[in-house]
Order: sequence, then C-alpha cells, then structure tokens
Amino acid sequence: MQNGYNFNLFVIQVVIILLLLCIVIWFLRLNRSTTLEKRFKRFCVQPLRNEEMPFLDKIKALYYKYRKKLSLYFSKSKVLKNYSKKYEKYVDNSKVVRENSMDYISSKFMCGIIGMLVIILSDVFRYESVTFMQLLTVFLVAFFIPDIYWSSREKIRKVQIEKDMLKAIIIMNNSFKSGLSIMQAIYMVSDELEGPISDEFRKMYIDISFGLDMDLVFERFAKRVNTEEARYITTSLSVLNKTGGNIVQVFASVERNAFTRKKLKEELGALSASANAIYKILISIPPILSLIILLLNPKYFSPLFNTSIGIMILILILVIYFTYIFIIRKIVSMKG
Repeated sequence: MQNGYNFNLFVIQVVIILLLLCIVIWFLRLNRSTTLEKRFKRFCVQPLRNEEMPFLDKIKALYYKYRKKLSLYFSKSKVLKNYSKKYEKYVDNSKVVRENSMDYISSKFMCGIIGMLVIILSDVFRYESVTFMQLLTVFLVAFFIPDIYWSSREKIRKVQIEKDMLKAIIIMNNSFKSGLSIMQAIYMVSDELEGPISDEFRKMYIDISFGLDMDLVFERFAKRVNTEEARYITTSLSVLNKTGGNIVQVFASVERNAFTRKKLKEELGALSASANAIYKILISIPPILSLIILLLNPKYFSPLFNTSIGIMILILILVIYFTYIFIIRKIVSMKG
C-alpha cells in the first residue's frame, strides 16, 4: 500500500514538473514573439500597438531590482566585500545593466533562498517535516551552483578567444603591412571579428580613444584575456610603441609562433581525445546510477537527508566523489 502511495506521489510530482516546464517554454515563446513584434512593427503598414513589457523582461527587471538592494545591504559587511573580490574577473562593464562583484554574491544568496523554497514546497506536497540540516544542505548546494555556471561561461569565453586570437593577429599583421597604425589595426580587429575577441579589442580601442596610456591599455587587455597569445601581442606592441622598429617583421614572427602553437594544441587535443572520453565516462557513472536508483525507488536515499548520520554520510560521499574526479583528471590529463 505504501509503495503504491509513493508511486502515485512520484507520478504527481513528474506531472507537476512537466506542467511547469511547458509553462516556461510557453513564456519563452511568448517573449520571443513579443521581441520580434517590436523589432518588425515599424516596417508594417498597421503595426500592433503593444508597448507592454514582456513577462520575462518583467522578471529580469524584478531580479535586478532585488539583487541591487541585496548588494547595497551586503556591501556593509567587510567579510562579504573581501569574498566578492574573487568575482571581479566576471564583471563586464560593457553591459547595459551595470554590475559589480557584490552583485554576484547577491545572486548566490538568491539562488540559495530559491533552493530552500523549492525543498520546502516539495516536503509540503509529501506531507513531511522540513529539517534544519536539509535546508542548510540545499542552501549550500544552491549557493555554489552559480560558481559552476560562471566558471564554465568564463572557460567557454576563454576558449573562444584563444580560437580567434590567431585571426586577430593575422588581421593586425595585414593592417601593419598596409601602413595602418596600432590604433587603426585594433579597430580593424574589433570591426572584422565577432564574439568575445571583438569585444576585447573594442574595449582597447575605446580606452585608447579616451586617452589612456598604450602600455596601460595593453596591460589591462592581457590581464582580462590571460592567454599566452595575448601576452605576446601586448609585449610586442608595448616594446614597439616605446622603441619603434619594424612592426611588420615583429608581427610576422608573432603570427608564425601563434600558428605553430595552435597546430601543436590541435595535435595534443587529438592525442588526448580518448583519455578525455574515459574521464567523462568515469565521472558520469555515479550520478547516472544514483538517478536510476532514485527512479526505481524514490525513498532509497531518504535516510541520507532525514537523519544527522545520513547528512554526514552524504557530505563524506560528496568529498570522496570530488576527490575521485580530481585524481582521475590528474591521471588522464595531458599538458603541452
């Protein structure tokens, strides 16, 4: 009887999740339709007069509003101020909505609060009491989930910049061959390329336009991008800006070195592809098995969340799992 009740409750939860997913998809499509309508209505003979803000834009505006309030409140704490310094590398001042490192701390707290609300609603639907350790665990997990997203986004951005850096060097080299200056070559890269590399060179061009020193602009660029190719470019441009010399010859050498490094990285990636596949398979086996067990028996892991010993065992399992990931990564990793 109890198993039948648990199965029915599980089915209800799945249906609710699917309904919520359908609602989210519907709101996304509605937001997309409203955005396209506003973009093309000026070209229509009788455009629809709908100046109402899309629903998702309202949610984002509400999120930014409360995030800013939390940031102002958290700014009074010296501990949080020091903790927020590690997020300064994620701050992008080119966005329409200006942000600072404290906004990232506010976002983490908001994710933790949302996670606690979700677990409270889940226990209410199951007619179970909420424990303090359960709320604390969910809050900590949700608190650190944004770090995974931001680090992954930063890693993807860095990979994209490394991939396009050779194109930027080639464009700059061709610009110097045509007799253009350093500032004009930087503008050519920002205008010809797309993506993060274009944004970085556009920032350099804007900094130079506002009168900042060339060496300071190149130093800030190298610090933001943090790649070997960027350091080669900034070092070469700084030396040429101070001493002069044959800039075409210097950048031809930089282009050759960048092309050689990219070729070696591609060969190393081909050699390490099988090792990376093994690494991904090994780290995905425990979560997949846990998910299968959870689907077959939803109550199987309940003791881990409902008892103090279970919470301690869960923390130990997570520590062992992340240690396992670290060791396997060190074994299969290949560095050039």
